[in-house]
Amino acid sequence: MSILWYIIIVNTYRSYQWEILSKRLGKSKVLPTDADVDINGIPATRVNDQEFAPNVKAQTGISRINFAKEGRLMSLIKKEETNDIIQYLLPNLEFVLIQKNQCKVDTTTEASGRLRGDVWISRVDQTNNLFEDNIVALVEAKHHKCEVGDMDWRDAMRQGKEKATKHGLNSYIVTNCLTNFRFYSSHTDDEIFLDGKPLSKPQPLLILELIQTQVNPENRHVIYKANKTTTPFSEAKFRTALKKLAHIYRSCGLKKGDDRIDPTVSFVVLKYIGEKELEHRTLPKKVNIWKDYGQDKGDYVGDFEITVKHIFKKKTSPYYDFKDLVKFPEKLNDEHYKQIYDELSGFHFHGCNFDVFGSIYEEFASQEKKKEFGEFYTRRHITGIAARFLLRNEVTGRSLKICDPACGSGGFLTEAYRALLNNYTIHDKLNDDVRRGLKESTFWGFDNDATSVARTKLNMFLVGDGHTHIYETNDSLDGWDITTEWGENRFDYILTNPPMGSYKGSANINNFKFTNEKRNELLFVEKVIRATKLGGEIAIVVNDGALEAPSRETFRTKLLENCDLYAVISLTKFEFAPYTKEKTYILFMQKKQEEDIGSIQSLPVWHFIVDYDGFANSDKRYQTKFHDDLVELEAKFYDAIGLARLSLADPAKFYKERQQYEREVNEFEKQDALTGKKCAYVEMASVNKTNYHNLLSEYYLRPYEEKKIAESEFNKRLQEILDEVKSLSTSIEVKK
Repeated sequence: MSILWYIIIVNTYRSYQWEILSKRLGKSKVLPTDADVDINGIPATRVNDQEFAPNVKAQTGISRINFAKEGRLMSLIKKEETNDIIQYLLPNLEFVLIQKNQCKVDTTTEASGRLRGDVWISRVDQTNNLFEDNIVALVEAKHHKCEVGDMDWRDAMRQGKEKATKHGLNSYIVTNCLTNFRFYSSHTDDEIFLDGKPLSKPQPLLILELIQTQVNPENRHVIYKANKTTTPFSEAKFRTALKKLAHIYRSCGLKKGDDRIDPTVSFVVLKYIGEKELEHRTLPKKVNIWKDYGQDKGDYVGDFEITVKHIFKKKTSPYYDFKDLVKFPEKLNDEHYKQIYDELSGFHFHGCNFDVFGSIYEEFASQEKKKEFGEFYTRRHITGIAARFLLRNEVTGRSLKICDPACGSGGFLTEAYRALLNNYTIHDKLNDDVRRGLKESTFWGFDNDATSVARTKLNMFLVGDGHTHIYETNDSLDGWDITTEWGENRFDYILTNPPMGSYKGSANINNFKFTNEKRNELLFVEKVIRATKLGGEIAIVVNDGALEAPSRETFRTKLLENCDLYAVISLTKFEFAPYTKEKTYILFMQKKQEEDIGSIQSLPVWHFIVDYDGFANSDKRYQTKFHDDLVELEAKFYDAIGLARLSLADPAKFYKERQQYEREVNEFEKQDALTGKKCAYVEMASVNKTNYHNLLSEYYLRPYEEKKIAESEFNKRLQEILDEVKSLSTSIEVKK
């Protein structure tokens, strides 16, 4: 590259830097240079332009001629961030009873060396000599215009991790001081969860202490009031173990990934049965369980075979339902069994906080097998949030019936079990009767695939139990089955991701009132509504065609006449990639009482568009650290729904507070060419015949902007395209 080009590029970049920094300041308030602000008990030290300029030069290479201007600007930004800490962050901390004198701002610690933390939080007063020994949290604070995931936020994460690690903290906090708070593991940069939910607000000292004691390289899930039955381990650790198993399988000739799935599932099933038997023995004492294998004569193969024979011999066995999932290939010899046994013995699968079965498939299955599996599989970060939203009000431990009529591998049911377990534990309602109810009389699942039914039973078993009423059925759409309790007005809650596409079953289409189309997604919506009790609630995944196609207006009006729709969550089109890229939505709705059926609701509907779900928007779907809308979604959902239900009784309150749950796309999102709104309420007056009762989130939040050009301009652009095509054709001919 020539020196001239280098100079042009560098100066262009600096001009861009200056423009961005200027925009950041905008009309924001910064502390005047002569302000006397008290930080850490003494007046704040002002950084003048002359002192700051050498730093700027050393870190950015800004030329001497720009020292004054750019040094002054960087100084103003630093002042703005300091101002935001004082004006917004410290009061936010005081709200959770962390006092100012427990914080030190913009200072180093003995352990952090030259690295200055924005806010160090301690158990003791800052005048105490043991302040640093009692530090429990570090906050890296950016200016209030900073957005989650933008370059400033990423820089704060980088600095937070480095400083927290030096000081020996297991976590760090990043915030824009006002609206966005995120808690990260300093070991992995993964977001921290408290009692199953991501942290997105300031936390009191007690929670900060729990984070410090419970977060480690293998765990980012902190338990406060929720149920804690086992020592948690990360999915990443399990995936590492699966890679080691792959080497073992390869050594015995199991080279295809699909051939490794069955034996891995088999070992996991027997490991889990061993865990259950240690808690409560149901098998005869003569039957070896996991802890006994190979301990007598070192005959692992023999011990496994004898156990399998006894466990699955009789239908009265509590584990008989899993007999079709246990298949050991003959290529495995005693040494292979021992190696796999040793690798899996370090895990405790009962109550683990991720989908073990899904991890095995993701690790080993071929693309064809994954596509087949994808028909039955909804990723757990989606089923988890849907279950928590739907069951948000269930805290008393009352008798419930929850159903998934297309249960696949059981993702929605297992997360519903987990959500109720957490809710009841947090509210101190988890007694023996409630536990028995969860295990025996709460969950129903139906599927027409026998293997999927077995997977669901296994996943329910792994999460705690509740597999009693999981049934194989020919067709959930074809009539009702009173023997399995699949009937009208039976369930308090239904949550499901039904199959989509052309329906090829035997159900009589004339028995359906919402539509005369033979489409799975449309027929399932009606069937689910009919199976739900009056006043019961539903979370169901549908595609975009169901919500916007003009030919399906009758379907949508029937839905609105039978249910109150309170939220629509638009999922990224990569949610089910690589299996499908069909655009999908989760509808949250409540079945009307008898007297209200036939009339359309007046309550507004809250819409939220998920552009990023924590995984790459591509077929590979690897986890990303900076793109995750689900934390914001969960932080807003509960109160947004509650406020909407006040809109008729207290309209003044609704219109005053609604802006808290509505926002435009931010500057960071605009870099991905996003426009319009992220979330907003849609008044039902806007959903009418003129737009075919359209329920699509994007229709209201990101309406298509029609652009018109003159005919002459169109002809000019068309000719340019034709000339370019002609030029390319000529070039190809010449090469031939």
